[in-house]
Amino acid sequence: MRKLTTLLILTLFQTLFGAQAFADLKVEGRPRWGFDGTIRVEEFNLLTVRVFNDSENPWQGDVWVKSIVGIGSVDVPVIQPNLFIEPYGFRQLQFYVFLPDQTEVLIEWGRFVRGRLRAEGDATVDSPKPAYRDINIRLTNADSGQRGKGLATFDEQLFPSSAVVLHPIKTIVLDHVPRWQEPQTRAFKDWLFGGGTLNLIADSQGAYPDFPTSLAELNEPSDQFPVGYGTVIRSKQPIAEKAKKAGNSPQQRNYKNLSSSGTLVALLRAMTTPEHNWTLIYSLAVLYLLILFPGCWLLGRKKGDYRLTYTVILATVGLFSFGFHSIGKRGYGEKTSMNSVAVVRPAQPGRWVVKQWSNLFITTGGNYRIEYDITASAISTGQHSEAVLGIATNQPDSVMQSDIPSFSNRSILHSGILKKADFRPTAMVIVEGEQLKQFVLSLPESETWPKFSSHIAVYKDRFFQLRFVDGQFRTSGSGEPLASSLDYESLRYNPFRYGYGNNDPETPGKLFDKTIWPIIAEDLDIYNEDDVAKTTTQDNQIRVYLTTEMDAAFFAKGEISDQQTGRVVYAFEFPTETTE
Repeated sequence: MRKLTTLLILTLFQTLFGAQAFADLKVEGRPRWGFDGTIRVEEFNLLTVRVFNDSENPWQGDVWVKSIVGIGSVDVPVIQPNLFIEPYGFRQLQFYVFLPDQTEVLIEWGRFVRGRLRAEGDATVDSPKPAYRDINIRLTNADSGQRGKGLATFDEQLFPSSAVVLHPIKTIVLDHVPRWQEPQTRAFKDWLFGGGTLNLIADSQGAYPDFPTSLAELNEPSDQFPVGYGTVIRSKQPIAEKAKKAGNSPQQRNYKNLSSSGTLVALLRAMTTPEHNWTLIYSLAVLYLLILFPGCWLLGRKKGDYRLTYTVILATVGLFSFGFHSIGKRGYGEKTSMNSVAVVRPAQPGRWVVKQWSNLFITTGGNYRIEYDITASAISTGQHSEAVLGIATNQPDSVMQSDIPSFSNRSILHSGILKKADFRPTAMVIVEGEQLKQFVLSLPESETWPKFSSHIAVYKDRFFQLRFVDGQFRTSGSGEPLASSLDYESLRYNPFRYGYGNNDPETPGKLFDKTIWPIIAEDLDIYNEDDVAKTTTQDNQIRVYLTTEMDAAFFAKGEISDQQTGRVVYAFEFPTETTE
């Protein structure tokens, strides 16, 4: 009888929950980090995973990536929802994962039930290897010909659909027309227009690839020509790997102890630091304890009526809870607010690659949905030290859902492609020997400058404050040492430097001004204090940073309050070969 009952229960379970409950999902092969097995710390990185349904039943559920520091998880898991995999089928998944230094990663799969992830299986991922250099790759497919000696190869079918994770790539080598979907083509063009270098290699007959309309810009017959801020170079011979970025070899830069992201989040959080009346709070706390004991104890002994004692206890708890809540929120002005900074780089016309740091302060606790009007995006809390209750959906359009307590902060990092009105400056650069003699930045007559509060140019180890003269930005003088502004101590991550206990509180405007240099340090790949002293851009490159007020195009949408403000730093690169 018992065997029959057990059989009936199993049959009923299979009928109710379907064959998917007995499917066996596995990770096939080794998940791959980035494009050559390395990652960039404090950036969104590409993680490619192939999952396989090793059973005769279909599998349906969610797959997610969870970051681990030490023995506990940090940040929110990045989830690929609502997957259906047929019997013995597979899916090629790509996650955009934000990684602080020394982060391990676990892949899990299962169900998202009642706001929580229920894992039914997991697989570990090889520890990511940080790289402190730009990389050069050759795109290949099954039909591609010769390979460039010394170059990392990457399967073009795995090319991502967003330029957000293409930041480590300096050069791409191509000897054929890639077979891409439209999002992959867009991502490639965003990368190239933004400043990438493409090397086109001729075949054995000396013929170059003939690209379709979607990549028509590459059919220009010149040996070298610009595409946006990028460059295309035609070569008859396979090329060797380009020289590493000056000062960027792994041997010279094998550790990281500075955190631009951590510094930026701390500065943003300090903008909502409360000015509590601590004397009153501590006095109320002492009074609260005295009423409970010995006050209620003495009342119980004198009156001998437990109902009166319990009533006094409950009334005390309710009254003082309301008092602490009212006093505690006074320092915040009782408004939900979001402060943000962003670095923006050009992509294709009308498109910009955005990386944005925000601090959201909440007055009313709850589960919040955080999303932006950007595409091909990734989102994270950037949290280094603790788990955060919530999830982040995977690209292409990432959204975060997170439980945020009343009167608390939530850091948010997101990156994606913003469609926004263009301004594309051009540059005239004159270099003599080791010195920048003149730099002029101007706009085509059909375009208009935004209003900028700061304008800085960086060449090698010096920076220049640009002057706006006759509708152009110009350098004057020989500049100043870059290391004098990139103070490594101010870039070291310290969550207690600003905010609570800060004896010298500053206005939000001054704190926003302090965010400019961490953003420049991040753009220059500053990883440790040695980098600060030795910082130098490439000899053939000048970088420009223009700062303006953040407009509504960058704001979070939906239920987030309209109390949002911030700064945007537009970053451009110009070759010094562009001479008069």
